[in-house]
Amino acid sequence: MSSKILFLIVALFFVQNVIAKDQCLGTFSSYEYNAESGDIQGVEIKVVYTRLGKQAAIQFSEGEPGALIVIPVTCKGSNFSFKIPKTNEVLSANFNGEISKKNLSGKLIYENGASEQLILPRKKGYWD
Repeated sequence: MSSKILFLIVALFFVQNVIAKDQCLGTFSSYEYNAESGDIQGVEIKVVYTRLGKQAAIQFSEGEPGALIVIPVTCKGSNFSFKIPKTNEVLSANFNGEISKKNLSGKLIYENGASEQLILPRKKGYWD
């Protein structure tokens, strides 16, 4: 019985260390508060590990923060990508970019052909 417990402790320690060192996880935000208008502008992406793999909670704000969009992400090395499905608030879009210890950067291309370059610094989330 004690060897099984020891094995579980070692396994949990290993998993925690792998997750802790994963540069794909974290919060990336360009949110800024405008004191004059009371508006919040920008994009915030929080990437977390789940039993389904890595997922992101994405929130866009153009004055008033939109609903969270929770989607799976692909992260291999520094390459980072995701697909946003069409919702009531946003068009579907594809994001391809790079992730580092400092930021998440890349291009968000919407279904209508419009695109947006994102450079989101890694930092504490606006709501934290």
